[in-house]
Amino acid sequence: MHIHHAPEGSAREIQRLLCPKLLTGFERWDQAALADGSAGEVESLSDSDNLLIHGENLQVLATLRARYAGKVSLIYIDPPYNTASGGFAYNDRFSRADWLSFMRARLLFARELLASDGSIYVNIDFNEAHYLKVLMDEVFGPSNFQREIIWRIGWLSGFKTRASNYIRNHDTVLFYSRDAAKMKFNKAYLGPDDFAPRFKPAEAAELTAMLEGQGLSRAEARKFMKAAQAIGLPKRYPVEDVWNASNYDRLNSIAITSFAGESVSKLLGTGEVKGQKSEALLKRIIEASSDPGDIVLDFFAGSGTTCAVAHKLGRRWIGVEQMDYARDVTLARMKKVVAGDSVGISRRTGWKGGGSFVFCQLADWRDALLTDGGDVDALARMVRGIGFMHRDANGAEWDWNAFAALPDAERRAALMAAIAVNPMPVAVRHAEDAVLGFSEAERMNNVSLQAD
Repeated sequence: MHIHHAPEGSAREIQRLLCPKLLTGFERWDQAALADGSAGEVESLSDSDNLLIHGENLQVLATLRARYAGKVSLIYIDPPYNTASGGFAYNDRFSRADWLSFMRARLLFARELLASDGSIYVNIDFNEAHYLKVLMDEVFGPSNFQREIIWRIGWLSGFKTRASNYIRNHDTVLFYSRDAAKMKFNKAYLGPDDFAPRFKPAEAAELTAMLEGQGLSRAEARKFMKAAQAIGLPKRYPVEDVWNASNYDRLNSIAITSFAGESVSKLLGTGEVKGQKSEALLKRIIEASSDPGDIVLDFFAGSGTTCAVAHKLGRRWIGVEQMDYARDVTLARMKKVVAGDSVGISRRTGWKGGGSFVFCQLADWRDALLTDGGDVDALARMVRGIGFMHRDANGAEWDWNAFAALPDAERRAALMAAIAVNPMPVAVRHAEDAVLGFSEAERMNNVSLQAD
């Protein structure tokens, strides 16, 4: 992800960046559309519609503010960890100051969107957890800090144990309320289905064989082992703020349970999406901090786990993903959810499919500009007025004076190449612009998004 920061003090640049934008390409997906193999039309957006939006999340949040301010019950995000590893599709190599600026802008919108009884959970690791804690204290207020949740990732692999230090084996989840006095929270308990077995299958088989060697029948040995697995355990156990770190809590990551069918690489036959979270993790968070019918938002939707779990648990949801895999992975996964997938929490919750959602994306001037065959000077004036031309095709800063000095034969090629690499979202005030060619339904859907 490349973030273009407006020059300090440039109010016009900031206004251009953060004004509401237009959405386009509306598709409705339900079981009928899946059976037909083509998306249904979206003639109007209703309050009950779930939304999956492809686009840069800061601008999408600015677009959602009018309709959803104060209405979101729960936000869960899993942002770039700023690890400097470069292994993620998002830019994971910000300077700390840039990363905190990047997060602050988005958290300010998150605060606006949260209902007074709402909560936000941010999944992070050690690289920025403590700096993020200070930032969230600033944005949400220290009194709204609820818990620092330590999530133990799971059992240790041979690779992990090579470290010549204590073995790092956890993520941090920072949990804040919008208003601590009004916060919704459904106290969570773990039951026998959540407890980690005292003996792994191989261990249980070995002990069963030993009991048979002492003269017990196979049936007697198995009965004994069944009792040994459960005797002395409580009927339920309250969830602590350290997860997956006791016999009462089994919440391994997908990285540990790599055989899990919910991994998008297995579910969809696509490449791995690094950092995918398990449905069990989101089930715990969503059930604790929302009720059926509430709105759940994830503006780093990634592979779509938050959206999938919210859908299966009867919540309304909004997912925002800017990467190109939004259609091939996130959208494809949500189609399987609607169809009735059997992975993740489906069996435990009795999920059989159903419901619907709307997929759309930020409108971009480039869709029209790149087909413009008219006068290059007129095109350049239009692009300059739009205001999002920052880089040339090679990533260097765009220079309008240098462009003007180019020979006529080179100017169109240089301009077109630069247009192609500079996202140019469309402000809502341009909904009637004939160049965009919006349908009446698209215009009305955008109007409804800006109605409070």
